[in-house]
Amino acid sequence: MAEPTCRLDVLLLLNKADFIYRPDTKTWSHHDGRPFTEAEQATAHGATDVELATLSSVYKIGIDHGLGDPAHAIRILRYRYSIKLSHGATDEDIVAAMTDEDRAEHQRLRSVIRTGIRAEVVTLLLDADLPAYLEKNTWTHHDGRPFTKEERSLACSCSLKEMDAALAQMQLQLDFEREQEADAACAFGALMDKYFGDVPDGTLIRDPASAMTEEDRIEYLRLSYIVGPAPVVITNRDKG
Repeated sequence: MAEPTCRLDVLLLLNKADFIYRPDTKTWSHHDGRPFTEAEQATAHGATDVELATLSSVYKIGIDHGLGDPAHAIRILRYRYSIKLSHGATDEDIVAAMTDEDRAEHQRLRSVIRTGIRAEVVTLLLDADLPAYLEKNTWTHHDGRPFTKEERSLACSCSLKEMDAALAQMQLQLDFEREQEADAACAFGALMDKYFGDVPDGTLIRDPASAMTEEDRIEYLRLSYIVGPAPVVITNRDKG
């Protein structure tokens, strides 16, 4: 009978391993600090790529849900590829040997280790309709699409650091929009002065764009979208 491609006893042993060689025994250790026996280390070294890949996938799912140690997950991922290379392979060699998918995961894990923030969580929170969530306790995107089950789980797993990062980005966006509106209001006033600076105060201008060049008409429409003026402009030249 053919040996199963993913042996449960090997997976259980790998799940207990720290994937760090001890200088005294030249073996890995259990998470509780006990060194691997020679038999356990031999079993771990005999793990197939399928078994190592399965363990990596399990840790990825845990980290996606705010659980697990990304530093440990990256050790597992790097070990998978280091054993396929010659002794003395550098970190760059190991990363270069990875598939595009695993290389992207390696980069993501390094980012999580460095910042404690999962970029995909922050991106998802930024695309969430938070007022709708507070009102209806339902996760939706800004365009009205409901979150998938996976997206809901990911959003609910956010850490305080990830929420702070999302809120900080939202504040930056609000500040930028306020600056844009202030700049647009000044530019809109300058454009109106260019064409209607000599018109008496209080004059109704029903179609300001009709008096403009094509270039200025385009700018007028752009600024109108930001500033949101009424279709009829009433001049006001209070320079005091």
